[in-house]
Parts: sequence; structure tokens; C-alpha cells
Amino acid sequence: MNSTFTFSELKFFCLRFIAIFFLLVAVFGAIIHYDKSASEEAEKSNIRVQQKALLEGKKQYIEWVMGSVVRETALLSDIMEARKVYDVVALLPVAKRDVELTRLSTILEAVSQRKEVYDQLRYLDLEGNEVVRINFNDGHSQVVPTEQLQNKSHRYYFNKALQLGCRKIYVSPLDLNVEHGQIEVPLKPMIRLATPVFDEKGQKRGIVVVNYLAKYLMEGMALFNLDMGTNYMLLNKDGYFLFNKQHRNSEFAFMYNQRSDETIYSAFPELAEKIRNMSTGQIETDKGIMTIESVGAVDRINPYCFQDYHVSENSSTAWKLVSYVDFSERKDIVSSQYERKWLMQVGVVLSIILAYFIARFQLRAFADNQRIHYLAHHDSLTGLVNRGAFQNQATNTLDQNSKAGKMVCLIYLDLDGFKFINDEYGHSAGDKTLIHVASVMHRVFGSKALLARLGGDEFAILLSSQEHMQNPEHYAASLIQLIQDPMEVLPGTFHQVTTSIGGCYTKGQDCTLDELMHQADMAMYEAKKSGKNRYYFIK
Repeated sequence: MNSTFTFSELKFFCLRFIAIFFLLVAVFGAIIHYDKSASEEAEKSNIRVQQKALLEGKKQYIEWVMGSVVRETALLSDIMEARKVYDVVALLPVAKRDVELTRLSTILEAVSQRKEVYDQLRYLDLEGNEVVRINFNDGHSQVVPTEQLQNKSHRYYFNKALQLGCRKIYVSPLDLNVEHGQIEVPLKPMIRLATPVFDEKGQKRGIVVVNYLAKYLMEGMALFNLDMGTNYMLLNKDGYFLFNKQHRNSEFAFMYNQRSDETIYSAFPELAEKIRNMSTGQIETDKGIMTIESVGAVDRINPYCFQDYHVSENSSTAWKLVSYVDFSERKDIVSSQYERKWLMQVGVVLSIILAYFIARFQLRAFADNQRIHYLAHHDSLTGLVNRGAFQNQATNTLDQNSKAGKMVCLIYLDLDGFKFINDEYGHSAGDKTLIHVASVMHRVFGSKALLARLGGDEFAILLSSQEHMQNPEHYAASLIQLIQDPMEVLPGTFHQVTTSIGGCYTKGQDCTLDELMHQADMAMYEAKKSGKNRYYFIK
């Protein structure tokens, strides 16, 4: 800013700068907000489409895997029926029975070795005795010796299967394997499938039991992932986590008494009711987008049923696939937010620069207008108001005081011997004299009086303030005294200036401004007639 700027110009610049700055910031903000809204909506739309497609792919994978396991369980049942394993158990002599059981074990061992996904393949008689059992450990299948076979009549899956009819398959809930009353470590997620074996007469003769290693199912959950701040979860019918990509320690909480409250409903309490009631769909909040897809049995529809086989337990395979996109964890969203913040900061800087130059441009126009207005209403030499401005302002003052019934005083002054100063010392000395008189007028009357140069060496003063109206003649005397102090008209040359002053009083309604000016002029001439360098007031 130029240090010669006036206070009004500085005030104008500051107000314009602030107004333009905030306007530009608002424009930048609106543009960025519009872009943000459009961009975020596009990003959210992409997320919704992506997650729906991803969960659909995961759903198809899970149902394909589970469908394959169900079919292979049925296939093993068919093999047992075809081999009439129930008759082999009763064969005599024992040597012949052992030969047949060895052949059957070899078949099951080959199945286990090739599939590599079954922890156990078993055939049990109706009393729950294991007739054949194949274990799969460390990548190798192994036939369990006869002396190590156990009775499983007390296990829930055996009793469930024992109650089934022909072509019925029981599928257990997905949980952790338990050995000797303790959860096996490392954790071994397991699904048990069981189906009865019937003879040609339709009599139930035994049970086929398959222990599926669900870790392979869980590993498949990592398929089709977009690792961009998205958590993928698999829930059982009670909302417990069977799989939780970002919080693996929350899985299978229902197996532990002290963690029975670790469900998706406690993780998302504000969405709990919607999650319970939604089988397929999406939930959007300010924080993220949740996508839900039902897997397996829904109501009475079970995708694992095939041909004439039916899966009896719908609840154990009624799962929900859930993905949750946390906006604060998405790199694309976070980076776009950072970019917008950066753009807004750039916008603020540009707004400051533009506001400064625009305000400076407007200030020049304002200053020019102020200068034109000043020159139109003021005397360029003395800075006092000119005749036209004096008449306008004096008329307004007279009207205001007339309505209020207040007295005003008009003072005229004319310099004595001003022509001599111009002729003797030159016009520059005359200009100095006029400036000297104007300066004395300011010193005597201050800012509460209307001071004017009417032309040449004639000046006018209109008094209306209570301070001045107490004794206008006192001010006139002070003015004469100060003006006649010797002044330096040329270097080293001093001259005493005198003035004649005339004044008159009015309440406004008594006369017009022209009449008042005429009376003051007459009073001034009376002062000159009386010897000059004095004042004369008409009351």
C-alpha cells in the first residue's frame, strides 16, 4: 500500500479487499464443493457396484465349494451302498472281512489324498462305532488302525444323521474343532457332514461322516479382494464372525464364554437392526458403505440340495457375507480429499492475490472519484470549500438550525492590501498569504465551523456549534490577531497581513443565505470604513 493514501482510501481498500476475498473464496469453495459432491458420488457409486459384484463372486465361490462337499458326501454314501459295507462288517471269517475293509479303506484313502480338504472320512455303524476312518494330517492321508477306532454315538452329528431319512444330508455349523474337550490349537475351522447309508431294502445300515477343513473355504474369501480399506466378513445366523479380514481375533467368539458378545451387532450398534433385517442390500452412512449378501440357505431355499438329495439343516448354512468400506481407510477417497484441501489452499492464496489486485484497481477509481469530488468542492490552493460547496452546505445548515430554532453566525473577511502583496512580492507571495489565512482559520475555528474561500482574497465562515455561538466576536478578534502576525512572503522578507471582518446573526427563518451573505458583506465594508484590521457585527 502507498503510504500517502488517506484514511478513507485505506478503509475503502480494506473493505473491498475483504469483500472480494470472501467472494472469491466462496466461489472457489462452491466449485470445489460441487466437484467434491460429484466426485464423491461417483466414487461411492463405483464402491457400491464393486462391492456388490465382489460379494456376488464370493457367494458363488462359497456355494460352489459347499455344493461340491455336499455332493462328495453323497458320492461316498453311494460308494458305501454299492460296496455294501454294512454286509462286510458281518463277514466271517474275520480275515475275509479285513480284506474287504482294507479295499474300502484304500478307496477312501485315495479320495482323501486327492482332495486334500477333508480332515476325516468315516463310516459308522448304527451303534456309532467307527468301521473305517481316514485321517488327513500334514498333507498325507492315513488309515486309522482298527484298535484306534472309537465310538461316536454321543456326538451330535451322529445323532442328527441317525434321525435322517433316505437321501438326506446333515451339515453342521461352521465352528472350531475340539479335541478332548479343548479347542484344538492351531485353530482348525471345521464343517461336519453326515448322511445315512441304506441297503437295497431301504433299511438304514450306517452313517457316512465327512469332516471338511473350512480353512480352505476361508482362504477362498481372500479371492476377488480389492485391498483398499475394505473389510470382508462372513457371519453365521447369530451374527458371529466366521471370517473377519481385518480383525481375525474376533472370529468364532461364540466358542469362548468370555467373548459371547463379540458380534457384528456390537461392532456396528447403529446399524444392528438393519443388518438383522437385511438379507441382501447396501447400507450407506457418512462413514462408509456396508454391503450384505446372503449365502447358502435363505428361508426354505437351500442351494446345496441337488437331484433327490436334500440338506436337512438350513440354519447351519444360513450365512451372510458382509463388506464394509470405511471412507477414512480408502486411499482413493483420502487422496481425493487431500487433493481438494490442497486445491482449497491454492484457491485461498489465489483469492488473496486476485482480491489485492482487484481492490487496488477499484481503489484507483475510488481515489480518482474522491479527487474529482474534492476538486469540485474545494479550493485547490487553500483546501477550504469553494463558493459552490459553501452555498450548498450553508443552505443545509440554515435549514436544520431554522427547524431547531437555533442561531447561526456568518462571518466574512477580506484581506487589507492584498493587491499590494501581489504587485510588490509576486503572486507566489500572494498564494502564501492565502494559505496562511486558511491555516489561521483552521487553528481558530477547528473542524466544527464551515470554512470557505469565496474567491480572490474573500473568505467566509459559518458558525452553528454551541461552542462557537457563545461568543463569535471573540473568535473574530482572535482571527485578526493571528492573521496579522508577520509572515515570510519571500526568503528573509516578512510582511504583516491585516483583514477586515464582518458578521451577522440569524435563526434561519429571518432571511435566506443570499440575504445573510449580503448582510455579512455589508458588515465587512463597515469594518473597512472604520479603519480596517477590525471586525464589525450586525445583530
